[in-house]
Amino acid sequence: MLNWQAYPRLKLASQHFGKTPADLSADEQIQLEKMLEHQLAMEARILDYAAQAGISVQAADLNAALDEVKKAYADEEVWKVSMAAVKLDLPSLKEALRRELLVSQVMDKVVENIKPLTEEAAKAWYLDHPRQFLQPERRMARHILITIDDANPDNYEETSYARLLDIRGQLIQSPGKFAALAMRYSECPTAVNEGKIGLVKAGLLYPELDAALFQLPERGFSNILRSPMGFHLLWCEKIHPAVPMPLDEAVPKIIAAQLDHAKKKLQKQWLTWLMQQEA
Repeated sequence: MLNWQAYPRLKLASQHFGKTPADLSADEQIQLEKMLEHQLAMEARILDYAAQAGISVQAADLNAALDEVKKAYADEEVWKVSMAAVKLDLPSLKEALRRELLVSQVMDKVVENIKPLTEEAAKAWYLDHPRQFLQPERRMARHILITIDDANPDNYEETSYARLLDIRGQLIQSPGKFAALAMRYSECPTAVNEGKIGLVKAGLLYPELDAALFQLPERGFSNILRSPMGFHLLWCEKIHPAVPMPLDEAVPKIIAAQLDHAKKKLQKQWLTWLMQQEA
């Protein structure tokens, strides 16, 4: 008897809990089984539809799906060991993938007649919704990091702070020295690139650094900041204000987003209809 359900169980555990089924807590196991039951009930209805519509999976597509699964593992042996750990043999995996591909084919067929927006309609949407197409403010930033190490007198907390405070004083007087001082003193890998973090938008750095950077004026220096990495000095080298996304860049995104939304909406409606039909 094939154990193909081990595969959707493994995928659900990974997607929702970031664990293998064996590593789930008792409460998580209960949640997993409820999700699996719901998924399999819906899948059974879809596969019945596929059979009635004469939809089937080609061997080449099944082999390609199997190859994709194997790519997630370091090598063939690691893959075999991992499959054995969840009691999933090759025939069972192929059956699970066959079912998965059938579901995908049916869902694609449901939306095959949806037409994407025309370029003209996408351009009109762009003009009617300008705020949706603003590229966020970005800042060209550099930093110098001095780490903290209780085993190294040069990097005791108070010593590291004092060293960076002295560097800040030098830079306030001579901002042009930033590249040289970053390369000489910074203990971050960015030191080899003159302390350049690069062009960043809000939310990409440590919260402590992010908040400080986006309050600085152009060419301004931060106070000494603390993060889990150590002490930082930030320099906001240049501010790139929020600007509208160019029309030729926005139009393909609008068309793709609208098409994706329309497909998901129709698929959801179709699934609701399917589940309401008598078995």
